[in-house]
Amino acid sequence: MSVWLSSRVMQCMSSYALDLSPLENGGILLGWRSGEDVTIVDLRGPGPQALHARHCFIPDHSWQVAEINRAFEASGGDLDYLGDWHSHPDSVAEMSKLDSATLLRIARKVSAPLMLIVAGSGTDWSARCWKGHTARSFLRRRLVATPQKLTVFDPPARWPGPIIT
Repeated sequence: MSVWLSSRVMQCMSSYALDLSPLENGGILLGWRSGEDVTIVDLRGPGPQALHARHCFIPDHSWQVAEINRAFEASGGDLDYLGDWHSHPDSVAEMSKLDSATLLRIARKVSAPLMLIVAGSGTDWSARCWKGHTARSFLRRRLVATPQKLTVFDPPARWPGPIIT
């Protein structure tokens, strides 16, 4: 799988991250699936009732679900929910145990969700991405989080930009 990330979305995530640094911030990723490839072309932020802390972030889930539905309808069914993103200010883009648990929870409801983490400080932010899926063992399900090749690209001028909310 290759994950294609619009440079506009990367800039928006970096802005969100910087706005609340040193607290974590985050949101949802929207775009398209094409075979094994995923293209991230839009995002939403945390929502008005989100909670932000130094080492965790709890999104406004109800607001995000409404935003997913709104984006789907506004795009004529073109944009889909792809996964979540969040920031690790003054840190590295690595998944924590809490991040893995969150990805597992999403993978129980969504096929092959993404977890994208932006890390850094100031104007210097980098991103890494994982795809999650559940694997059944004899007694339980377990998460398999696989790092994905992430390529930032400049979208054509005619593409709509991300909606920052």
